[in-house]
Amino acid sequence: MGHTLDSIAKELGLSKTTVSRAISGKGRISEETRKKVNEYIKEINYRPSAVARSLAANRTYNVGLVVPADSALGEMPYFQTLMTGVCDRAMDFEYDVLIILADNDGIAALRHAVLNRKIDAVIVSRCERDSKVINFLKESDIPYIVVGNPMDESVPYVDHDNEGAATRMIETLIDSGIKRMALIGGGENINVTHSRLAGFRQGFINKGLKADESLIFLNMHKSARMDSVLKESISEGAECIVCMDDMLCNSVLNCLHNDGIAVPEDIKLCSFYDSNLLSTSKPSITSLYFDAKKLGGQCLEILMRGLDGESITNEILTDFNIQMRDSTK
Repeated sequence: MGHTLDSIAKELGLSKTTVSRAISGKGRISEETRKKVNEYIKEINYRPSAVARSLAANRTYNVGLVVPADSALGEMPYFQTLMTGVCDRAMDFEYDVLIILADNDGIAALRHAVLNRKIDAVIVSRCERDSKVINFLKESDIPYIVVGNPMDESVPYVDHDNEGAATRMIETLIDSGIKRMALIGGGENINVTHSRLAGFRQGFINKGLKADESLIFLNMHKSARMDSVLKESISEGAECIVCMDDMLCNSVLNCLHNDGIAVPEDIKLCSFYDSNLLSTSKPSITSLYFDAKKLGGQCLEILMRGLDGESITNEILTDFNIQMRDSTK
């Protein structure tokens, strides 16, 4: 038979209220009584129900993870890995994760979860410019943190050092003898695009060179110009196509293959992000590896500290690996 607050109170000769206070840690009772109750519930392996636990602590024990509803299938490896990190760390705090689809096209699901107190805190998985998600959270009385630099000092965030890593990648390519590169970038509404663009340019500057601005192409995720852009880049003497992420790199590789352009014999290729989307690519792709699982776990941990009364501070994870592979040989 399952134990209840009533049965525990009866067994210990205490009131139900006293037992509840001892378990929750709230309310005025003696330390001796608190110890007596906690030792007994440990002995019988009692765990309060999720509802009772929530009521006692005035928490839902749910954290919301906002994933953009417009994310393409190719972006799923990143979001899935980030989600794994959030969920694994949430279990350590006995929290559940509620996935919420919201972006600049609509925040109804997020608004419902926040206003109806379905969650205690929010992690925003993608950082957009003029973000409706972030603007709503700034006006709401709920702890939150953003994945990616929002370029706003009032918004707490955790991010990889995308600019520093991109800089180091370009320096490494230049050191290998590659001097002329084209850059294929994502949407200008996504902040990471600007971080990686800054790193691309800085890598050339650090080597006493200058990136060719005519070979920088942004907003290419949904562009029908990919084939013509690649042909233009090659005709202008680009030795290497640098892609801002694995999804773009996969698209570039397919276009080059369809046009009979060999990698790395005719053009070299690399990516500023590495995931299993590129794991089976032939040839293997030179890329930057970031630990998205660690990033997700760190977001959750910072949020939990915030719920316990600590200030939420920004954090940049500086660990990354440059994976030099066949595509740049």
